Amino acid sequence: MKNERMYNELIELLTTDSASGKEDAIAELLKGKLEELGFTVTQDNAGEAFGSTCGNVIGIREGELEGALLLSSHMDRVPNGLGIQPVERDGVLYSDGTTILAADDISGVCAILEGIRQATASGTPLPRLEVVFTVQEELCLGGAKVMDPSPLKSHIGYIFDSPGGVGRFINGAPGRYILKAEITGKPAHAGNAPEKGIDAAKTMADIISTLKQGRLDEISTSNFPHLEAGTGSANINVVCDHALIEGEARSRDLKKLLDYVEYFRAHCQKVADEHGAKVKVTTEENFLPFFISEDDPVLTIAKTACEKQGIPFQCAVLGGAFDGNIHNARGMATVGVATGYSKNHTTEEQLELESFFRSGDLCAALIETYAEGLARK
Repeated sequence: MKNERMYNELIELLTTDSASGKEDAIAELLKGKLEELGFTVTQDNAGEAFGSTCGNVIGIREGELEGALLLSSHMDRVPNGLGIQPVERDGVLYSDGTTILAADDISGVCAILEGIRQATASGTPLPRLEVVFTVQEELCLGGAKVMDPSPLKSHIGYIFDSPGGVGRFINGAPGRYILKAEITGKPAHAGNAPEKGIDAAKTMADIISTLKQGRLDEISTSNFPHLEAGTGSANINVVCDHALIEGEARSRDLKKLLDYVEYFRAHCQKVADEHGAKVKVTTEENFLPFFISEDDPVLTIAKTACEKQGIPFQCAVLGGAFDGNIHNARGMATVGVATGYSKNHTTEEQLELESFFRSGDLCAALIETYAEGLARK
């Protein structure tokens, strides 16, 4: 059955332009919506870290019960998300094919708002509700990463930001390191004395061709799509003296991730030494992996909430990451919640409306199930 309130709000927010670093219009709408629901709303200065004006929107509603629950999703979207024109066909929402749909993550925003409306309208005692709508999630979880977590009291939370049908919870995701190798060779005249040079491009090619990459094991990957080489000029008669390799490594096992980082460093150094080149390797922790077992309270609550709604419960792990990686690294058990979208980040993105509507009901059930556990205590 169509939830007109959810549907109309979805269309309103999908057709409000937003992008990473340009979330202001969405943020202003959401601040007003949270205030109407009785939340005290603030906006931090997270955008300043990225040279933009928009910060995370943080809403707090004090409850009648001891305890706090986090509900979160993100306001930004990947490129090609301006001027969206939603089209509904046979219970599925699409864009008109020229843009993304931005159900990732506007559907999550709407599920949270609907769940709060249902839970507060029920009149039952509730815990403190903490809502965080983040900026620049699509750019390496930026808003969550720079956010000051001190206003939050929650120990568990639900991040409404995941593809798949309603009832799918994400309980694991990989960590990620950014890896870079800058190779310095020696220039020489390519025609008169190439043997006096050290070819940085050849060194780079040998590093890449012998590097373990791609699917490393069932939970680990690496990828190096950014390669550069050149002499700093348009001349092709000079032996290349500079090259760059840039990519990433991911794993759901922190030890495996760190082992690969060290392997990358050692491999680059070994090949550079063989060529007589110099190499500078830099590594940067982007986010850490997490895994939450199904007997953790954040998932037992989720399972009970699904049973109440007659929704099949399912756990899954991702190859990508989301704001839950940041919260889990800070000690708050958070899982991803699916809201019915698929093929996100493409012009074929779609939202299965029945799952979307039920995700709002599920959000309410999560709040109420958590509250019931607090009341029993």
